[in-house]
Amino acid sequence: MAEAEIIVPAGELDPNETHLPGIFVDKLSHADINTKTIQKLRIQNVKHDETINRGRKRIINRLVKEFKDGMYVNLGIGVPVEASNHIPEGIDIELHAENGLLGAGPYPATVNEVDPDFNNAGKETITATKGASFFSASQSFEMVRGGKCS
Repeated sequence: MAEAEIIVPAGELDPNETHLPGIFVDKLSHADINTKTIQKLRIQNVKHDETINRGRKRIINRLVKEFKDGMYVNLGIGVPVEASNHIPEGIDIELHAENGLLGAGPYPATVNEVDPDFNNAGKETITATKGASFFSASQSFEMVRGGKCS
């Protein structure tokens, strides 16, 4: 069974743009309730950094020293998410959110930039960088288990 927000007549879609061949679908359901909720609204906030306790800040500062140019870094819950907000100048890394986003960006600057589809492992709102890629959560965890992300 497949659920779709928009159902179009047969033949209207380019087969090369179809991600699930019809042979796998026995029933089609219209997704008429499409409200997406924001689980944890988080926007950029300098004051938040001031609330991080000294021990945690020390761990974050040590962790960011491990970041090297060209790395793919998985944003696990907790300290890794916080560390992603302290990437040193001149270090270019790709951030990987476990929900299927490679190219995770910082917290949104304003509420207007919030997209409920972009969140980190802590369910906080984030942004996507230019050139980001999106895939299923199962593929995302395969990347981590396969050692593709640090």
